Amino acid sequence: MDREGLRVMLARMETALAETRANLARVEQGLSDRAKAETIRQRPKKRHYPRHMTRWAGADETAYRRVLDEMLSVTGPEIERIRRRIARQDAAIEALRQKYGVNAERPRFFF
Repeated sequence: MDREGLRVMLARMETALAETRANLARVEQGLSDRAKAETIRQRPKKRHYPRHMTRWAGADETAYRRVLDEMLSVTGPEIERIRRRIARQDAAIEALRQKYGVNAERPRFFF
């Protein structure tokens, strides 16, 4: 394999890995947001406090964790599948870099 073909292949693989990581981050953030919204819906507040005071109590955090655990029990296998895919992609990139002796720093993508 020539150097240009290797560079193109590694760039494509790194981009796919970055997109997969971004997808996982979006899924995890979405679950967290939905759990927070569900907790707020289940535990409405009766009193309003000044803007600088938090209205999130310890019981709210416990309820949030419970709701998040319920959501994770449903979506956990899918999230774990994405994590395994990330591990496989990362291992494939490292194996290719070692095989062809690529010492350049891996690019950092932010999606």
